[in-house]
Amino acid sequence: MDNSYTRIPLSEIEARISRLKSYLKKENIDGAILLSTPELYYYSGVGYDGAVYIPAMGDPVHLVKRNLELAKSFSQIPTVKMFGRKSKVFETLCIKQSAIIAIEMDTLSYSFVQFLQSKAKNVRLDNCSSILRRLRSVKSDYEINQIKSAASLVDRSFEHCTEIATPEMTEIELAVQLERWLLENGHDGFITTYGFNTELLHYAYVISSQSSVLNIHFTPISGYGLTLKYPYGPSRQKLGRKPFIVDTCGNNQGYISDTTRTFICGKFDVKTRDEINSLQEIKKFLYLNLKPSVNLGDLYNEVIDLSKELRIEDRFMGTTTDKVAFIGHGVGLELDELPVFYPKGPNLVAGNIIACEPKFFIQGKKVLGIEDTYAITESGNILLSKSPDYYEIST
Repeated sequence: MDNSYTRIPLSEIEARISRLKSYLKKENIDGAILLSTPELYYYSGVGYDGAVYIPAMGDPVHLVKRNLELAKSFSQIPTVKMFGRKSKVFETLCIKQSAIIAIEMDTLSYSFVQFLQSKAKNVRLDNCSSILRRLRSVKSDYEINQIKSAASLVDRSFEHCTEIATPEMTEIELAVQLERWLLENGHDGFITTYGFNTELLHYAYVISSQSSVLNIHFTPISGYGLTLKYPYGPSRQKLGRKPFIVDTCGNNQGYISDTTRTFICGKFDVKTRDEINSLQEIKKFLYLNLKPSVNLGDLYNEVIDLSKELRIEDRFMGTTTDKVAFIGHGVGLELDELPVFYPKGPNLVAGNIIACEPKFFIQGKKVLGIEDTYAITESGNILLSKSPDYYEIST
């Protein structure tokens, strides 16, 4: 048996199951059937294809579609069974008629939800997606440490970037070399996203000033990418001697960090340094104000006001006609978790981990960005990404 995996502590899994059970009891829901990889991993400790059933009363059950013995050796749930026929899942789990069962209706396909409903007979299906996301948005010390380790590796990768980047290198060449270094030094691969059609091929998202096109995806600055099927991300454009950003997602034990730094092969000119200084002022303001009970919607408006005072508002988080309506987002098992830092954002609570990404660009001419991952504590926050905000590379 391969023992190279690091397992989530049993106490973590038990605490998570207990929190979900409390919610189910409070809402008079009889149980939850979880099917997405993040939830399977979160509640069982392994992302095997199958399902985890957590009843409001009684013990959880882990269903797997193949290799039962292997699943038993890794799952932190004692009862592991074969999934069997999908049409019989309610019988397999001994779910009584008239029960109310929660499922993830936002991530499952419409046809599969309809299929489950057709087999549920008198069992009522409810959507539990939002509560699952809210539960995962509050991290334990264990989870914070995983994300801290992920961010630390990314910090080191930026130092490596200064050793290999040249003006003649293309965005994709640099991305490939950085990703190889990350994997060789402990990065755990896959970057899972929640949003529909937001696949990420790259861990290191390299965008040069020449490729700073209008946002066509989920970020303030998209880049051209390699194909019109996925017209975003690193391209075959050379870095040149203008600023470029590296937006890198770390991954440690499935937990994701998100950090962006600005680089240049050479020296920043005075105007660019002033613009970077403005982004640093916003970062300083965020560091002082990210704390429990602070409303992210109010803080968003304060940051926008600050960008106006700094005279960068026209190019902050996009152009006047194409700005993204957020400044940050939660991170965890997915890149885009709760809470969302946007005009209608919630109050922060201790345990939230949020990536804040002030960015500035002039289309096709200049791209600047500073993104950091923060852990919200009882008294304020801990900055998990600790690398310098920008780098000047001697060439």
